Formats: sequence, structure tokens, C-alpha cells
Amino acid sequence: MLLNKIFSFGKAEDPPLTIKDKLKYFFIAYWRGIVCVLTPLIALPIILPPPIENYQWCAFCLVIMAIYWVTECIPLTVTSFLPLIIFPLTGVNSTTATSKAYMNDTIIMFLGSLILASAVEQSGLHKRLALCAIKLIGFTHFRLLLSLCVVTTFISMWITNTAATTMMVPINFAILKVFEDQKLLKIYETNSDGEKIASDITTCYFCAATFSATIGGIGTLVGTATNLVLKGLFQKAYPAAPEYLSFPKFSAFSVPYMIILEAAMFINLAVLYFGYLRPNSAAAKKASITADGIAAAKKAVNADWKKLGRITFWEFMVIILFGGAMVLFFLRSPQMFEGWGDFLEKQFDRPSRFVQDSALAAMVCYLMLLAPSSLLFFKNFTAKYHESLPKRRITSVLNWSIMNAKLPYSFMFLLGGGFALSDAAKKTGLNDKIGESLQALKSLPNAAIILIIIIVVIFVTNFASNVVICNVFVPIVMELAKRIDRNPLWYAITAGFTASYCYMIPVGTPGNLVVQSAASIPTKKMIIAGAGPTLSTIIITWVAVYFWAPVIWSDLLILPDWAKST
Repeated sequence: MLLNKIFSFGKAEDPPLTIKDKLKYFFIAYWRGIVCVLTPLIALPIILPPPIENYQWCAFCLVIMAIYWVTECIPLTVTSFLPLIIFPLTGVNSTTATSKAYMNDTIIMFLGSLILASAVEQSGLHKRLALCAIKLIGFTHFRLLLSLCVVTTFISMWITNTAATTMMVPINFAILKVFEDQKLLKIYETNSDGEKIASDITTCYFCAATFSATIGGIGTLVGTATNLVLKGLFQKAYPAAPEYLSFPKFSAFSVPYMIILEAAMFINLAVLYFGYLRPNSAAAKKASITADGIAAAKKAVNADWKKLGRITFWEFMVIILFGGAMVLFFLRSPQMFEGWGDFLEKQFDRPSRFVQDSALAAMVCYLMLLAPSSLLFFKNFTAKYHESLPKRRITSVLNWSIMNAKLPYSFMFLLGGGFALSDAAKKTGLNDKIGESLQALKSLPNAAIILIIIIVVIFVTNFASNVVICNVFVPIVMELAKRIDRNPLWYAITAGFTASYCYMIPVGTPGNLVVQSAASIPTKKMIIAGAGPTLSTIIITWVAVYFWAPVIWSDLLILPDWAKST
């Protein structure tokens, strides 16, 4: 409406536009272009006056990329290519060296995890898991929310958070529609402007889906892109460090931590919307369900379960290939005993970490593209007559065309841009300069610094992409740790995990946008729903990082030689 006013021709009776009005409308319409032009100009003092050092050019690029990423004045992916333009032209890094950051082991692993997850989605296995959990746990609001949280969290450990959230949208609507038909609740309510917006119960169910997907993403290395960014940035900064962030070590820390986070989030939403521990509250009365309502919900879920039919050969193949991949990820180099990767390196006299998880991910993806999704394939060998042959081509377990149309390839370049920036910051000495400016924090206790990192990163990640925030903050906190004689891994874990936790603002993560658009949840309602989980996440993360992380990584309590020599 406002844009129509801006671009419409004035009428005779309209009051003349003032300069203030013109500037306001111009800014509303073209703010992205203004940010694009003004940001480099504002950042000019970083490189002035000459002579310009390489670290200044790197800082110049960092500031521009950070502002572009946070404001999204141009697409995130386009911003990620700025190092390829700025670094070679200014002598910071060669084109070849910069380009290598955009295709490496971590990025292949990220791509492989997306492809593996796509096979799960195509087969429909995730829907079977969701309905199975609902049938097992129960049909009151409390039990349904619990099953929703458990399923979304578990699935999000293996597929992208956005995919896990999107999967739950139709399931949520189906359950809520049953209760609405029984006149037990309203899916939508009308606000003061006459617009339909999500009711409190609807807000609860949909926010639980995206919050659970966010929390589930930290459970495994492939759960969300920020985990792989964390690993990639740490390995790039400290190549001589042992493999601290292997699948087993990562999940040994993250799974117990994830379960506690999820429990706290569930209790927060149950108290707020279902009147848990408040039996006489208005929320408790609204959330009560009659026996007829429970029976109707059960009938609807059973009908959907019946539609799925028996488990298919396709789903069975996905379980074998996907499940096998996850087991082999854990067994490559578990460090508790010799893994298959260690055995190959030892057998063929290869250096440590010669075989990485990306090799396994690529192999399983290849097998998924090769293996048939149906037993009808074998009729080609057993048929005696033409009529017995399959009438159509049998697709593979992973349909390349469907996957290729949906796969978010652009995120690969987002990771690459962060790696290129991190590599240049290390080579030019920018990390040292940032570390010097943070020396004042040396007087603070380690526990206080960890808490500050958590609070700052959680606040900022609500307003920008999680991957972006991880790319920006992890190198900074690693340099801070080195400067104040702390293990860089400790602060990297703190910032890397915390970068995932966006509960309050829709733009912080695609999952929040999915539920906001699908269920018409106002931002104010999402902020209210996310306030409690945000507070509990800050406290639990501080406890987990400060007390639990040193149990898993005993080296955190010292400054190892690999950190001193880098």
C-alpha cells in the first residue's frame, strides 16, 4: 500500500510533498541500495590514510560483509563472494587461494548432509516417524506437544532445521483442525485491525516446531550448517590441533545438552500456554480437551497412519543407507578405539585425518543415486512375458531431479565466504589486531567471559543468519581466547553453538519464517513465546559450556602447544 503511494502520480487535491516526505519515501523504497552505497563509504576510515596494510583491507572487507549480511541489503550469497573480488585486487590473497575456501572438506560434508536428508524427505520416512510418535505418546495438548517436540528434535538432528519445521506444519494444522471442529479451540483469532492471526494455542504448537528444530540441530555435526562452520573455522585456524570435533566427541557433548535445552523449552511453553503447574489459570482451562476431542484427534491421526500403509522398500532402503551412514560417521575415528578411518590410514601408511567424513557422505550419496527405490526393478530379470515387465522406469532411492530443484546450494557459498574471510584474517594479522583490542577482558574471570559471549551472540543471532553470525564471531572469540591464554576451542564451542539459538525474531532463522508465514503468527507473539526459552538457553548453555565441555574435552582447561604455536 505504501509503495503504491510512493510510485503513484500525485492528484490535484493531494497536498504537496515536503522534502521530509520525499526522503522518507525514498528511504522506504530504496533502503537496500542506500545501505549498499553508504557501507563502503562509512568503512573508508579503516583503510585511510595510506599506506594501507593488508590487515586493513581485510578489516574493510569484514565490516562491509558483516553489515551486508546482517541487513541482507543484497542476497547473503552475493555478499559471500566479496572476498573473491577484494582480496586478489588488493593483494591480500591470491584468487586461487581465496577460491579454495569455497570448496573444501567441510563444504562437501555440508552438501552431503543435505543430499542424505533429501532422501529421507523424498521417501516420506520422516512423516511415518512423526505419526508413530504421536500415536505412542498420546492426544492431550500436553502429550501432543511433547510428541511434536520429541519428533522434531530427533529428525532435526539428521536433516536441516527448515525441512524438519516444514514437515510439522501440515501435521500441526491437521491436529488443530480436529480440535477446532470439536469447538475446543480456535486456530485463528481476529486482531484490532480485523486481520486473522494465530491464536495462543496455535502459536504454541508452531513455535514448538521451529524451536525444537533449532535445538535438535545441535545434536550432530550434520544437524545444522553452523556446526560444520564451527568445525571448519577451528580446523582452518588450528590445523595442528587434534580432531576434537569428530562425530562421537561432538555428540557426546551436544546430545545431553540438547535434551536439557529441549526439556526446558517444552516446560516454558507448557507453563505459558497450557497452564502447567497453574491448574486454575485461564490457560489451563483453555487447554483442557474433552474425551470426544481426544477420540477425534486419535481418529484423524489413525486415518493419516492408514494412508501411509506398510513400510515401503524405499523407506527400508533409506533406513539402511542413511542409518548406516550415521553409524559409520561415528565409527570413522571414535578415539575410544580404532575406527575404520584409522585402520585405513594405518594399513596404507597415510597421514592422520587422510580420510574424512566427506568421503563417506559422498559414497553414501552415490549409493542412494544408484540403488532402486522399488522391488519392481527386479521384475526386469524375472519377467517371462512383456506384460510382466515394469510399465515405467524405476526411480533410485534419491531422485536427482527433485533434489536438484530444492537443494539450497547457495548456503555452500555462504560457508565459503566465511572461510575465505577467516583465512585472510589469520594471514594478514587482523586476528592479532582484534585480539589486542580485546585484551581488556583478560581481567575478567573465565566464567564471566563465557557468559558475555553467550549473551552477545544470542542477541545478535536473532537479527541475522545463524551461519553468518558463526562466521563472524567464532574467529573473533578464538583470537580472544589465545590473547588471554585460554584454549581457543572453549570459546569457539561457546560462540558456535550459541549462534544457532534464535527463538524470538522471525528473520533470525528460516524455520521461524516458515511457521510465521504458515500460521500467521505476529512477531509480538513469537517474542513472547521465545522469551522464556531464550533465558533458559542462556543459563543452560553457560552451565554446559563451563562445566560439561571440559569433561568431554579435557584439554579445555589448558593452553595446548598447538594453540601457542599458531
